[in-house]
Amino acid sequence: MSALFKMPVRVSRLTTVDQVAWLKDYKKAIEDSIKAAQERAVEEGLAEYVTTERETSPNKATFIAEYGEKVWARMCRRTEVKTWRVKS
Repeated sequence: MSALFKMPVRVSRLTTVDQVAWLKDYKKAIEDSIKAAQERAVEEGLAEYVTTERETSPNKATFIAEYGEKVWARMCRRTEVKTWRVKS
């Protein structure tokens, strides 16, 4: 781990459990920074959020072949997924 990620000296003196907690906090801070940068890019018109629809079945054709289209229509759930992407 030390070859890929250099921890500050004060953190390396902590216990392993403290290091895990610090790394989780660090990861959250990075994720928040990425989200903020993505929002700025959308506001500046450089990127956009694309909304797509996702179905719950991993293999729709097999499910329909085994149970039928009516059962699929009744049991299938669709969710919207927002994906961030850079405008072309």
